[in-house]
Amino acid sequence: MAKSTAVLFPLFIVAICATCRAEPVEILRDPWGVPHVFAATDAGAMYGLGYATAEDRGFQMTYSLRIIQGRLSEVVGEVRKLRRDETSIDHDKKMRTFGFHRAAQQTAENLDAGTKALLDAYCRGVNDYFAEHSGDLNPMFAEVGLEAEQWTPADCLASWWHIAQFFATDGTRDLMASRGMNRRARELFMQVPEGLKQMPPDETPAVVQRSDVTDEWVEQVNRYAQEHGMTSSGEAQEGPKFSHAWVVGGDMTTTGSSVLVSDPQTPVRNPSLFYEWHIVGDTFNARGIGVPGSPIILIGFTDRVAWGMTALGADQADLFLLETDEEHPDAYRFDGEWRDMQVYHESIAVKGAQPVELLVRETHLGPVATQYCFAQPRDGEVALKRIPICETDRDTIQGAIAMMRAGDATEFDDALAGWRFPSANVVFGDRDGDIGYRALGAMPSRSRDDPSHGRHARAARSSSDDWQEIVPHALQSHVMNPAAGFLYSGNHRTTGSWYSIPIGAMTGTGGDTVRSWRLRERLQEREKFTPGQVKAIHFESTNPARRDIVALGLHIEQQDADALSLEAQLALALLKPWYEQGASSSLKKEGSAVALELNTFFRFVSTHLAQVYGGGESGLAYFLKTATGQIADNPEHQLSELEVDFIDQSLATAWLNCLERYGDDPTTWQDQARRAVTEQRLGYYESLDGFGSLAPEHDLRLPALEITDGGTIACQTAQSYTQWVPMDDPDQAESILPIGQSERIDNRLRTSTLDLWTERKLHPAPLSRDKVEALGVTRQKLEFE
Repeated sequence: MAKSTAVLFPLFIVAICATCRAEPVEILRDPWGVPHVFAATDAGAMYGLGYATAEDRGFQMTYSLRIIQGRLSEVVGEVRKLRRDETSIDHDKKMRTFGFHRAAQQTAENLDAGTKALLDAYCRGVNDYFAEHSGDLNPMFAEVGLEAEQWTPADCLASWWHIAQFFATDGTRDLMASRGMNRRARELFMQVPEGLKQMPPDETPAVVQRSDVTDEWVEQVNRYAQEHGMTSSGEAQEGPKFSHAWVVGGDMTTTGSSVLVSDPQTPVRNPSLFYEWHIVGDTFNARGIGVPGSPIILIGFTDRVAWGMTALGADQADLFLLETDEEHPDAYRFDGEWRDMQVYHESIAVKGAQPVELLVRETHLGPVATQYCFAQPRDGEVALKRIPICETDRDTIQGAIAMMRAGDATEFDDALAGWRFPSANVVFGDRDGDIGYRALGAMPSRSRDDPSHGRHARAARSSSDDWQEIVPHALQSHVMNPAAGFLYSGNHRTTGSWYSIPIGAMTGTGGDTVRSWRLRERLQEREKFTPGQVKAIHFESTNPARRDIVALGLHIEQQDADALSLEAQLALALLKPWYEQGASSSLKKEGSAVALELNTFFRFVSTHLAQVYGGGESGLAYFLKTATGQIADNPEHQLSELEVDFIDQSLATAWLNCLERYGDDPTTWQDQARRAVTEQRLGYYESLDGFGSLAPEHDLRLPALEITDGGTIACQTAQSYTQWVPMDDPDQAESILPIGQSERIDNRLRTSTLDLWTERKLHPAPLSRDKVEALGVTRQKLEFE
């Protein structure tokens, strides 16, 4: 019997293997180097994507992974950040303490089988490329002594988290808020001149209007807030600036389908921060951008749905004050008993120096992060609890895959329940013309006894001090098919103060950003849009704040020129023709050099108007909209002394700045402003973490860009990606990823989109194989087993 089994077993294996066939996977590269991966199965498509990504960005994804792993020092030695007194060793200590990669390893193990299989396939593609091209990898590997280690599903998660953390709060400043570090600032803020009155919040720009949601849903929100001890927050905060996106619904388009444009406004990098791809499997046909090393599509589209995202910056992290005692080392008291901390002994390798030893301690609430949280001796130890590290049973990748598979806007909105980190604003539209918006991400419901809703550090003594749960997806701020017929996000107010669930972002506080203000103006210009007219908004070069400062200056001058300083009058003389010709920030337009120097700093330390309208960009927009509206209603309206002073100061500063920057001859200022753009450099692998170029000899000078004003929709210096998608025919879509697809200096695709970017153009971004083939492609054929 044993002999017989021994004979039959190999035959059985052979029989099974005879039925197994390697799946063909094909990678087509278009003229701009975008990989189009075609496979019969989803796993095969993921395999091809991993292979293509390693080919194009193998060094970048490995280098970025080392940063979030806390292994940067073993690559670069001890180096300082560009703008902070912090070294690579300091950064490694922080990353290992925060524990991103430890959590990613735990989370990867807990993912569902389907997601694991897709990540495994992606990683196999990466690793096969590294193995097959070990002698022909990017020379940067050898130059810095970096090894391409086996890529794992945990590395996919950590690669995503590395970028995501820059568009999320990290909770480390909660102690400062608790102590009232800004007490002196608050005292100054309270010194309001007699006669000033604070304006009510600017709620008109909110993405989700009360009239667009049902009474029943609002009642559910209010009931949940009441049951969980919530009150809407009135504390003004400004979210991170990241992108603008807009979508026009079928009722307002000439095609009856939605049309979407998305523009991530993060600085253009060398190589690009993002990676563009197109992936076709059994259940999806999707393209867009993500992070090298992860298959998550951040902004993209399929043949059924298109979506764009902007940063929300909701508070997904909290500090907890621990009860510790010298008699109980590496322990903390919780729920009436002493709990042992989990202790990790870390050894940080440092290139050219001795290793640095580190002790990391973790609690059930999160890592003990005291030294990174601006703690004072009397504060004791603090634990940092944050999404995604505390959610090791799920991850955004699950939601991202469901988004790629969604058949319409409703299914897409359901898929967003799986998006955890970072929080974001998403606008989306489908082929049927339906459009939607959602403020998404895992939003903690804090302790009923926490009146700050996570803004302040909280003592952790019992379970009642911890988060209660994550706010249900159904109760997050959202809307489908609003009455306006369009939706847009420019990092501005998400919802009016009627929304009673505090999320620690701009809900219930801010108003417009300058970009959201201009988007609304453009979207309200027409009753119907052709797809091309929706795209044209992307090229919008007017900064409404600079425009209206000049408009108010001209109004003051007309009423009483002596109310303005000489410098302000000189500036207006140059800016009046600029204003009359459309107030474009284009450096090709005379007067824009002066307009770009207009002072838009709007804080209470510089003007008491900020105490009336709120500070920052939203307050400035609120003031300017109010003042110009009053003049539109009454052309004889006189601005107050405080308002005149602000406008005068802004204009005068522009004149004085140009004198200092460009010299005494105003006729040369425009040319000098254009030349100043090309004097800026894009550092090779300069990271968001603040570390400089790895190889300055490969830095690139900025080309002669036309639009550099960050308050414009068309700003090129922050045009890290653009997509335009007419959903009636997604094959007509267009996109651009500056500066190119490849990271390698010996590859022409490194700057494949540089000229298009300079010229403010997009390129075709089709989905169907026929249309991709028609572009002219190169081919790679792989086998996935």
